[in-house]
Amino acid sequence: MPDLIRLREFLPDGKCAALVTSEVSRRYLSGFPASAGAFVVTQSRFILAVDFRYYEAAQKAVQPPIEVVRCTRLIDDLNRIFLQENIESVYIEDESVTVAYCSELQTALIPQVLTEGLSAKLNEMRLIKSDEEVEKIITAQRITERAYTEVLNMLKPGVTERQIAVELEHLIKVYGGERVAFDLICITGENTSLPHGVPGDRVVKEGDFFTFDIGAVYDGYHSDMTRTVAVKSATDEMRMIYETVLQAHLKAARAITAGNTAAKVDIAARDHIDSCGYGAYFGHSTGHGVGLMIHEDPTVYRTNHTVLRDNMVITDEPGIYLPGRFGVRIEDMYLVKGEYAVDLAGIPKELTII
Repeated sequence: MPDLIRLREFLPDGKCAALVTSEVSRRYLSGFPASAGAFVVTQSRFILAVDFRYYEAAQKAVQPPIEVVRCTRLIDDLNRIFLQENIESVYIEDESVTVAYCSELQTALIPQVLTEGLSAKLNEMRLIKSDEEVEKIITAQRITERAYTEVLNMLKPGVTERQIAVELEHLIKVYGGERVAFDLICITGENTSLPHGVPGDRVVKEGDFFTFDIGAVYDGYHSDMTRTVAVKSATDEMRMIYETVLQAHLKAARAITAGNTAAKVDIAARDHIDSCGYGAYFGHSTGHGVGLMIHEDPTVYRTNHTVLRDNMVITDEPGIYLPGRFGVRIEDMYLVKGEYAVDLAGIPKELTII
């Protein structure tokens, strides 16, 4: 459970409350997944409000000091709580509510609705993972690795991208994943030059690169890994590009230390690829945070000067993409721990020829 006191400290006084409505943030604060509801923070109470669909399950799952309240009409029940607590103003998440819903809350809620600061506070809290959160991310990673290792057995000339992607999704669920972390990227040949290529009916051929950008979700937490393998053989140019990306990845990994910035991690990878003459072919950021969402703060890019701290989890995923020919990306998640990053992957990074 996150340190709820930190969120309470965000409130300026006892007449102010926080209203959390986004599904991800409600789950983060309560530990309970639900498609609807609200989490309310006041100076005296932490309240998870859910309807009849989730009430019984929430009562069993949610731990004190959080109270579970059954609601019938959410707005009316929230107003009842705010009146009980003498709340005059309430913060909402500015990053996750639509303009229409914000307008509805401003009209329907009795307290004054404030729209600045709550989302930033929640993002700040989620930057640092608890040991329990890290274990869930690692479990998601191990599920991904097991599925990946098994599906390599079917990677051969004649199979389609779609067949590989479907089998991977099946195996991720068989091995304990709630679902895949995102639409899996399983692409071959010229399609590997597309950073976010979509699996289709392209057939694997001998001499192709095949890129897997894959991940699982375990108890709400995501994993993210990319491997590029060669089918049967690889040309000298393919090997050289792969080695360039690998060295960029390793240089970035060495920069993932507490006190360093996200920008310096990106620059470590980007400078190496630039120095090898391929800077124009690396157009995305070097990484991002991972947790209850597949893309969280911080973005690992040269303009982001967020300071890395212990127990942040970020990806390291440089790539080179030669249009119409092939591409290479190597990605793993790293846990920030003092002077050295902990590599959360158990799959080798060196070029694999299947």
